[in-house]
Amino acid sequence: MMAWSALVPQMTNFYALYGTFWHFTDCVIPNPFTTACLYGSTAFLVALYWSLVVYQKPTYMSQRYLRNFLLFCVVFAGSVLALEAAEYYKLIAPTVSVSCNPGASPIGTPCFYGTLFFIAACITSVFATRKMANT
Repeated sequence: MMAWSALVPQMTNFYALYGTFWHFTDCVIPNPFTTACLYGSTAFLVALYWSLVVYQKPTYMSQRYLRNFLLFCVVFAGSVLALEAAEYYKLIAPTVSVSCNPGASPIGTPCFYGTLFFIAACITSVFATRKMANT
């Protein structure tokens, strides 16, 4: 949800500045559709809904698919966080920013907290899947 709290103001600021969401080049602030925040936030909502469905009717396969999706989310969020850190510490040349907060410390970005949430959810799903397999 932290990503949505950063994404919604960014969307309103971008729309107020450009009057459209279809401006992708030469932007003062990054277009919200080019940032990882949009995709991470959407993945979080999908995982939340999916986990509620699995909670209502638990099956081993549905838990396993959810676990695999969460593992993908961990890899995605971790890779974006690594890219943000590499750009922040000037280990690579600056590229088009994928962050909602360009120039911010990686520990203060929504990707950092999203990575932590996805790791916690993935670990929880591993234990839930193991418990389901043993019963």
